[in-house]
Amino acid sequence: MDFLSNAWILIPIAGIMAGAWSEWLKFKKEQASLGASAESLEASYKELSGKLEEQHASLITRIQHLEAIVTSADWDQLTESEDPAALPEPEPEVLLPDPGEENREEVERIAKRLRS
Repeated sequence: MDFLSNAWILIPIAGIMAGAWSEWLKFKKEQASLGASAESLEASYKELSGKLEEQHASLITRIQHLEAIVTSADWDQLTESEDPAALPEPEPEVLLPDPGEENREEVERIAKRLRS
């Protein structure tokens, strides 16, 4: 009889425990969804980082080619005259072609020729 007279204390404790369990389950669900979004953010960061590294390498190569062309003797000869009408007609391979993938080999060839 003594145990049954104090059993009413167990009812509020069970309610509190059920509420805590419910809150913990909500927290775990929210944590799982945030974990998935963090993983997708990390994947897109890695993808963008890779693209930026490729662009950076491409721009460095392009700048090196431009420097080789501009510092060559042919460039000096083309740009030393102040009168635009007196400028000699440049060779087509001395001019820098429009940027693009299709002209990359030509730019590299011109830069190598001017470096030597």
